[in-house]
Amino acid sequence: MKKIWLLRRRYTEAGGAERFTQRLATMLCQRGREVWIAAEQWPESSDGVYRTERIQSNGPAAYSRQCARQVVSRGDGLIFSLERTSRQHVFRAGDGLHVCWLERRKRYQSGLARLWAAWNRRHRAVLELERQVFTSGATNRVIANSSMVKNEILERFAFPEDRIQVIHPGVDLNVFAPCADANHRHEIRRRLGVPHDAVAWCFVGSGFERKGLLWAIRIAARMKENVWLIALGKGNRARYARLAERIGFHSRLRFVPEGASSLDVYHASDAFILPTIYDPCSNATLEAAACGLPVITTRANGAAEWVQGIVLEDPSRTGECAERCVECARALDLSRFDETLRSRLDETPCWEAILQVIADAAIQR
Repeated sequence: MKKIWLLRRRYTEAGGAERFTQRLATMLCQRGREVWIAAEQWPESSDGVYRTERIQSNGPAAYSRQCARQVVSRGDGLIFSLERTSRQHVFRAGDGLHVCWLERRKRYQSGLARLWAAWNRRHRAVLELERQVFTSGATNRVIANSSMVKNEILERFAFPEDRIQVIHPGVDLNVFAPCADANHRHEIRRRLGVPHDAVAWCFVGSGFERKGLLWAIRIAARMKENVWLIALGKGNRARYARLAERIGFHSRLRFVPEGASSLDVYHASDAFILPTIYDPCSNATLEAAACGLPVITTRANGAAEWVQGIVLEDPSRTGECAERCVECARALDLSRFDETLRSRLDETPCWEAILQVIADAAIQR
């Protein structure tokens, strides 16, 4: 089958799923496929890699309905969806399960916030879409980006296990590598206002609540050593700056301007911390590990199964977490870096596996 539809509702420049969609479109085009992206808004392709189908909708449920009318009803191509939609041949669960995110977040919410979430119309609509996706009649194959997500699907939905494949995302090892130039590292720190001899942790992730910036600040502040925190991502920075000021950590917190190079942030740091509440498989975690940084994250991060690091059970227990993280409160020692681990993070097998899933699905259609 020559024509491939890629479904992604909206484009945001910093979005991991959006970058994935663009890369996949390019690879499919190189293999002679006719690629269409169906979205509410998406940048036009300047080099003819793909064409766009405008989907007019005002939310996830409306997007799914319009895709059924404008894409599914045509029956003229293989549908690869990165959204919860009513019918697709292949669904990539890159966003994880909404039901699991709500369950995990509930542990850290007030009673009023939990009540609001339970009655929120958007949440209910997404949960209903999720139930539809994981029925055998709606989806032929599912790609999960971690074993954590696959297990969550099996625990909550009666979807056939033999139709779920775990494909680890991987990173570009030509880009993400340890910093071998000490002068470059010192120059980045100088620009950020971080002392060259300080221990610096980095936090990289958009959606500060879900990614756990609150806990990253509290854990770093509890360290007896001189630990600084460099934060990059989108979120309410003022809120977290006020928190840092209240606990006496403000002088050691540095927010990097949005759009700054995440690679520079990794190269300026001694360790990576992402005490996330829920993350199907954090790309930033994999990137940091490929750059040689020790990783601090939680069991709720699907990437934890792929990297060697400190895995926290409950990030809100900051005292216990700080004790677990003592070994990361020291200068980065690249002589301890495991090159074997880095080789496991190569993105090449990921793309080969995804393209094979698409090829198999096209044959079986």
